[in-house]
Amino acid sequence: MYFDETAWVAIAFIIFIALIWKKASKAIVSILDNRSVLIQNELHEAKSLKEEALEELRKSLQTQKKVSEEAENIIREAKETAKKIQDEAYSKSSHIIKRKEEQAKQKIIALETDAIKNIKKITGNVIIESSKIYIVSNIDKKENVNLITKSSNEIKPSLLV
Repeated sequence: MYFDETAWVAIAFIIFIALIWKKASKAIVSILDNRSVLIQNELHEAKSLKEEALEELRKSLQTQKKVSEEAENIIREAKETAKKIQDEAYSKSSHIIKRKEEQAKQKIIALETDAIKNIKKITGNVIIESSKIYIVSNIDKKENVNLITKSSNEIKPSLLV
């Protein structure tokens, strides 16, 4: 059988490809297997990273929930404290107002007492002066001396007591 040059080139090329395929197939399969293992490792790593990310998300959501609850508790406690302070301030101001009212009443009573004393004092002075004028204008000297002596005798025992 006679083949021309093109056929021999084609046969040589096919044999060359077959030999290369035989030797290279192991290398290609090895490279592909290594690539497959690498991809599997990357998938496992991605899966574990995803799980870690989900765990971190869960933890951060729990933390956020705790922080929200703490904030609500702080706000509630602040409102309760403010209410207590307000009630206490109202109580203290009521007490102060009552005390001031009592002091004002006591001052009024003291002023009334002073006014009554002053009125009695002025009235006494007016009575004494009017008595002096009456005695001077209506009673003679002898009767005047008798009246003073009699009055002195009546007043002395009350002064000594």
